[in-house]
Amino acid sequence: MVEVFPGLRAVRIADADGLDTEVYILECDGGLILIDVGFTPECHVNIQAELDKMSKTWEDIKMIIITHAHGDHINNLPQVKELTGSEVICGDGDEEVLKERTGVPANFWLDTGDTLGACGGIVFIKVPGHSDGNLSLYLPKYKAIIAGDTIFGDSDGNLEAPPEKYCKNVEAAAKNLKILADYDFDALLLSHGKNILNDAKEKVLKLIETCA
Repeated sequence: MVEVFPGLRAVRIADADGLDTEVYILECDGGLILIDVGFTPECHVNIQAELDKMSKTWEDIKMIIITHAHGDHINNLPQVKELTGSEVICGDGDEEVLKERTGVPANFWLDTGDTLGACGGIVFIKVPGHSDGNLSLYLPKYKAIIAGDTIFGDSDGNLEAPPEKYCKNVEAAAKNLKILADYDFDALLLSHGKNILNDAKEKVLKLIETCA
C-alpha cells in the first residue's frame, strides 16, 4: 500500500496466476475513485485496510472504474457496488461481458478521448486486444498513465505486451500499444509489475518498437 503521488494510492491486493496485482485509489474533491476491485476475499480485506488507513469508508467511494472485464479485476464488483452504491465505468466493448460475469451493469462505457473532470482530469484511452474494451487512464495532473493490463511488467521494471494466454487478440494488444505514444507521461502504473515513476515514456516507446 503506497501513496504513489499525493492523492493517488496503489494497493497491492493479491497474487493472480503468480502475478502481483494492484488496484488504485484516487482522492478527489468529490470523493474517492476506485480503479478495479480485485477478485478474492483477500483483495477485499486489503482495500478495506487501505480505506481504514485513510480514515475513509466504502461509502466515500463515488465511482468505480474497471480497466477491463477479466476476473482478477472484476470478481469483487457485486459486493463493492453494494457497499459503495457508486457508479461503474468500463471501456466501450466490455460492458456486456462485465454484466454477464458480475451481474453488475456499467453506468457508462467510454472510449478514447472521453474525459472526467475529477482529480485534475482523467482521460480514457481504449487499447483493444487484451479485451475489446481494455482501458488505460491518463492523469495529466501527475503526468502518469494507469495502464491496467495494457502493459505487463516484472519486479525489475522490464515491460512487455500482455501475454497471449491472457489476451482476446494478442496481436492487436501488441500493435495497439502505439496509442500510448500520443500522451505526455513520466510515470507508468501497472496492475501487474513494478511501477515506473520516472522516464516511463522512453521505456514504453522502446516496447512499442519491439511490437511494431
